[in-house]
Amino acid sequence: MNNVRLNFHTFAGEVKALDGVTFMVKKGEAIGLVGESGCGKSVTALAIVGLLPENAYLSDGEILFEGQNLRNISQKEMRNIRAHKIAMVFQDPTTFLNPVLTIGEQLEEVFLLTPDRLARVAAAGETFEVLRSVDEECTETDVETGHAQTSSKLSKSRLKKVARALSVDVLKQVRLADPERILRQYPHELSGGMKQRCMIAMALARNPVLFIADEITTALDVTVQAQILELLRELKHELLGSTLLITHDLGVVAELCDRVAVMYAGNIVEIAEVNELFANPLHPYTQGLMRAIPMIGRRLERLETIPGSVPDLIYPPSGCRFHPRCPFAFEKCKVEKPQLSHVRQEHNAACHLYGEKES
Repeated sequence: MNNVRLNFHTFAGEVKALDGVTFMVKKGEAIGLVGESGCGKSVTALAIVGLLPENAYLSDGEILFEGQNLRNISQKEMRNIRAHKIAMVFQDPTTFLNPVLTIGEQLEEVFLLTPDRLARVAAAGETFEVLRSVDEECTETDVETGHAQTSSKLSKSRLKKVARALSVDVLKQVRLADPERILRQYPHELSGGMKQRCMIAMALARNPVLFIADEITTALDVTVQAQILELLRELKHELLGSTLLITHDLGVVAELCDRVAVMYAGNIVEIAEVNELFANPLHPYTQGLMRAIPMIGRRLERLETIPGSVPDLIYPPSGCRFHPRCPFAFEKCKVEKPQLSHVRQEHNAACHLYGEKES
């Protein structure tokens, strides 16, 4: 994303949700996007996949994916990208699973979106690993020269059989016991953790270039959260693409991510490698988040907090949006917005404190 600005039309006024958000997801990496509730994390993800509500509009910036600006493509092209290249798992799986279709029907639909791909798998062997190798190695020349079957040579029943076999395989990938039974069940017959695993399976089935996980443990109890996080840790090395993990839990980021971007009131205020950020947080907001984490072995009468509250984004503060809560704020912070700039190796921060030191 490059300088993305996004507003919402509301009866109360214009909500300035994203104010020049800029960050990059590198190939093959897992990056965490962290911040308080309402800071714009989920809106950022929805902007990437083109699923913004009707009252939202992008006023500026670029969303670049494989060299293409997603703001300039048609709805049909965007649907095609969501079907094949970008997969997103949301907070509450119940909201995004169709209650009148079985898990099998919904999962098979993901595979049936690409019948030619399924036909090549049928020719090579009905496993999820074969499907991934097809994506990596099979070329159009292979199809044209007859080294693989095309969908026109296979009946619909045969394609459905291949999709069914792959659905069983991908449910095994997300550690679900008795996948054949689960494929016959409806969403209401599954627990929250099982539904979330099914959503992750649907994402994996596409072998996405970009996998977005938006607070996927929020609606689950603590023990199931631990299981899902352990699953993500195991799958991290199996995913061929990049991962954008949206969360407010710094512990999750520390375990699963390579880099982390800290967000506050619609702005990216700091980006660094995970170890560097935890060892040397630069932005006063990040420092406040770190101090608020309870530490084993450190006994305190009261936990430390960041004073004040998240600003009203209809009337956001001038200059740096964090300055009303910042213990280091000075006059420049109130009138001029700091830009995200390089402070040290692989570590960027949006704070006038470091600009002052450099001048």
